[in-house]
Amino acid sequence: MKLFNREKRGQKLSGEQSSMGKKLPKDELLPTLERLIPIGQLSTQQLTKLPVSLKSYDPGEIIYNRGERVSSLDYLFSGEIYLETSGQQNITVVADTFHALYPLGASEYFNATAIARKKAVVLSMPVDVMEHFRQSRKYQAKNITVPDGLKNNNLLQRFVSSNELQIPALPDIAFKLRQAMDEDVGLNEIVKIIALDPSISAKLIQIANSPIYRGVAPITTCHNAIGRLGLNATRNIVTSISLNSLYRIKNKQLEKLARYYWNQSVKISALSHTLAKLTKTCDAEECMLAGLTSQIGIAPFLKYVSEQPEEQYSFDEVKAALPFVTSTLSSYVLEKWNFPEQMKYIPLQINRWFLLNNSKKPELSDIVLLARYHSLLGTQSSKKLPLITSLPSYSIIEDAELTPDKSLKILHDAHQQINEIMQVFSG
Repeated sequence: MKLFNREKRGQKLSGEQSSMGKKLPKDELLPTLERLIPIGQLSTQQLTKLPVSLKSYDPGEIIYNRGERVSSLDYLFSGEIYLETSGQQNITVVADTFHALYPLGASEYFNATAIARKKAVVLSMPVDVMEHFRQSRKYQAKNITVPDGLKNNNLLQRFVSSNELQIPALPDIAFKLRQAMDEDVGLNEIVKIIALDPSISAKLIQIANSPIYRGVAPITTCHNAIGRLGLNATRNIVTSISLNSLYRIKNKQLEKLARYYWNQSVKISALSHTLAKLTKTCDAEECMLAGLTSQIGIAPFLKYVSEQPEEQYSFDEVKAALPFVTSTLSSYVLEKWNFPEQMKYIPLQINRWFLLNNSKKPELSDIVLLARYHSLLGTQSSKKLPLITSLPSYSIIEDAELTPDKSLKILHDAHQQINEIMQVFSG
């Protein structure tokens, strides 16, 4: 027995009418548009010029089918709809909830079939509105715009106008290792460099013996660990391990905050590695390093704060400023470290759920963005996440069947790996 009637219809209402057939002037529609994500970021003038239409659907009617090309940007205006994904767990979206503030689909194709569960009205506008939010943000040093809500944050204002920021050097062992590999030295030279830091050498052996890489026989030497991991993986892992030292700050309160973000980055890193292995799309160790450095700008900013007189800032100012400095500073640090092009822009993209890459193939940024999404599942922040089926990064690896229910399984399966990586990186 079919739960829904599969016929696709939908009665169009003019942009001046509501779902109840009453007149809906533009000034009444404007507050709704201002709440929608991300288009609410547009100016009032831009929003009032948007060509908006409303379509009404009776219970059981199909709004769009999975695999259809996205031809408009749609939001649930009223009622309730049911999304059928390719997995076992489907999704119900109810008007006036947080999920309804996000578009139903923002990829090239819809990733689920949408059916009206109750009488529903869908608000539509041209899909090219999203181009405003998909333009690739290029790195500009310390180009931080202070939002209106933080104009009174004296710490942030001083930081933006100052030239006191010191970019940390890439940890010595990571720098020497990357330099040696650029010069194409042999394995014995690589072993000598890593052996200069016994703690990193021990951690490398620990990782080589972890369930991710474990072979038939246990590894006991750095030489054999590198042989099992491979040179590129070794470089990325050693770099990742060495970054821990950058989060050491003398001020105990600031170091506690730094540790919180370090552990968050480690979780994103571990999930990036897991998703790369699952989807077979990108190099897993490169994804791990990209996830770990996606918030690296926090370290120099907190170091800057620790050097300011304590009476000149409050801890609340520090916490409020972090979201607005992290992405730009992280990209700045990776630029100074001469990291690969695609890696140094990830910090600028990790919060942009609807960024659409032009290659139509999964890229490093897609994996790290999805890893961050998964890292927020089960937390308080998960209530404010968009539907995973609306993400372009989700759509581009659809062949991996990364469905909502499989996402939860990924978190469960990655739990041990996350704990092991955190144990290695936190020492």
